[in-house]
Amino acid sequence: MKVFDYEEGAYFGELALLHDCKRQASVKAVTKTTLACIEREAFMRLLGSLEDILKRNEEKYKTL
Repeated sequence: MKVFDYEEGAYFGELALLHDCKRQASVKAVTKTTLACIEREAFMRLLGSLEDILKRNEEKYKTL
């Protein structure tokens, strides 16, 4: 089931990193894609200061 279309520069999986849990969905690329991945420790070290902003985006997912 298709839930969301991502555009160039979009990200996903941040809630799993913030809450240290498994992702709640899978993402399938339908065009040629470059993907970067990051482990939780590096994510928190580099982006942990953005935690409040990322958690605010969490509400967006509840409406999908």
